[in-house]
Amino acid sequence: LTACAYPAICVLLLLLFTVLVSMSITEAAPGPDGGKPAMAQGGGAIHIVEDDALYDIPLLPKAELTKSSRVVYHVWTIVCRCIPAWMVFGMPLVMVGLARPFPQEVFGALTLMTSVFLFSNGIYMAIFSGAATWRMKRAMSALPSAVLAGLAPEDVQRVTHWVIVPQYKEDVEVVAMALRSISCSDLATLSIGIVLGMEAREGEPAQRRARLLKERFEGQFLDVVESFHPHDLPNDPPGKASNLAWAFQVLMRHLLQGSFDLPNVIVTVADADSEFGAGYFENVTRSFLTMPEQERHLRIWQAPVFHLKNYHRQPSPVLVGTMFTCMQELAALNDPNAMRLPYSTYSLSLSLVRRVGGWDAEWIAEDWHMGIKCFLLTLGRTIVEPIFSPTLNYTPEAETWLGTVHARWVQAKRHALGFSDMTYYFMMLPLLFNHATSRGSNLQSLQEFWRMATCGVTVLIKLVNVHVVIGLLATYSVVSSLLRVVMLAMMSEDRYIGELFSRTSYCATMLVNSSAACTVSVSVMFIALYNLVLSRIEDK
Repeated sequence: LTACAYPAICVLLLLLFTVLVSMSITEAAPGPDGGKPAMAQGGGAIHIVEDDALYDIPLLPKAELTKSSRVVYHVWTIVCRCIPAWMVFGMPLVMVGLARPFPQEVFGALTLMTSVFLFSNGIYMAIFSGAATWRMKRAMSALPSAVLAGLAPEDVQRVTHWVIVPQYKEDVEVVAMALRSISCSDLATLSIGIVLGMEAREGEPAQRRARLLKERFEGQFLDVVESFHPHDLPNDPPGKASNLAWAFQVLMRHLLQGSFDLPNVIVTVADADSEFGAGYFENVTRSFLTMPEQERHLRIWQAPVFHLKNYHRQPSPVLVGTMFTCMQELAALNDPNAMRLPYSTYSLSLSLVRRVGGWDAEWIAEDWHMGIKCFLLTLGRTIVEPIFSPTLNYTPEAETWLGTVHARWVQAKRHALGFSDMTYYFMMLPLLFNHATSRGSNLQSLQEFWRMATCGVTVLIKLVNVHVVIGLLATYSVVSSLLRVVMLAMMSEDRYIGELFSRTSYCATMLVNSSAACTVSVSVMFIALYNLVLSRIEDK
């Protein structure tokens, strides 16, 4: 019952099936020339550098599987596509079905899980977000010019930043706000380039907006490049991911035609409304240069992202969500043992992007997907490094109160599509496993795979907690309340229903008290955070 109530436990069973599938598929014999295709699964071109271990993709391409193995793998991909639906809908239905033969047990499991999850999550935010707020305050007090102190100027000048800004029908002033925050960096003129990721389907307005932005910021950046994402590409649904994937290809062509030092290029992904904090690029540059060469290409730099630009215009239901989202993300960045994933606006080296084959157009939640993709294709060595220079952006807004709530609901539904990365994760594992056990691989490759698979359990638990459990808590509360009424009405006294309720009442009491205490403490810390970024909030 506990395994059914908490779906993350079922992840272990899925991993077992993954191993069985991995052992059922085999690599085909090499062709006459002994060559192998160099293309990662999931889309996106890979720019291979000969005889460079940095670009050795640890993935067996589907084209190298035997015919029967391709059939087995195809069936497995169908099963993987059903995993999100099973987690979201299957688990509650199982609990409802078990409520008939085991009503007391189901009631106890639902009550216990709801109480423990809310209690632990509240304590987590109260502990780690408070320390993160202090670290952020200290980072914001440092002058950006002082961040690079002690580094050789020639080393700093070798590092080039390229910021990709995907956009569709965005207000030109909103995009200008984002570019203005980038231009405030001391590195902007000599070391920061901009890629304006436009959508071709927008037509003349996109071209006019790009032209206006280039004119307004002329001379303030190293260069400004335009990209216009076509609307008729195969397996290329409209959205930030597909726009970003196309913009990166345009950037690669630009870099390969120029005289850029590619190993020292850092790519930053920014939402069109992202206002960078002072010193962000200086901090990323310092972290990049002070790391060993191999480690710097296994890092994703992430600043706290707060949806506070229009905080004073947000309806009350949206405000509550904004507050807890801010504190949850901040806590995860400060927790040294957390499984962090990039979110909204982040940076990574060009070498890492090339190594994993760029962004995948068909996966909607490009930020988490890119983080999971880097984790898998580097065998768990990619780490998200926090940069405590906060980025601010807007919560979706409409002309009316209800319109704004609906706009936020639409955005939340789009974010929920990120749970499809659970499918991607299990689809990739058999190909990674077979690469680790294929001809020419050694024991170290297999050890690295199992180390990645073990650490990857935390990725799966994070996906389940964010996309499943939080949504199921409301369902579980309704089911347990209805079950309580049914049990009182239909069960005889010899089932000791009253004793069951009295012994489980402490869960509800603990839930209410802990939730109240954590809400107060998190609210106090949010006020401290709010005061730190108050000068950047509109209508303050």
